[in-house]
Amino acid sequence: MRNVPQRHSPFSFAAAVRRQAVLTAALCALGGVVVLGAVFSAAAAGLLLAVLLGVLGILRAVLPVRAVGALAVRSRGLDVAVLLVLAISLAVLSSSPNL
Repeated sequence: MRNVPQRHSPFSFAAAVRRQAVLTAALCALGGVVVLGAVFSAAAAGLLLAVLLGVLGILRAVLPVRAVGALAVRSRGLDVAVLLVLAISLAVLSSSPNL
């Protein structure tokens, strides 16, 4: 018999993680931000979350739809605008006094 290469199922957990690599990394980073916010300060967590949203906006702007997976919801311009407006708003709110 010949050795036939095994094809991996596109329905496996590993395949889903590969398809949604950007979203998986964002969720892991979000978990880290939540832990840091609970341990240190909410203001620092807010700024880190704003940075995460900004990075996701930039990734949505430069990567193709296939690479960003479920992060592509609407048109590219609208997705980027929403993510960047949320990032800027959250950064402003996080840096305001008495938080």
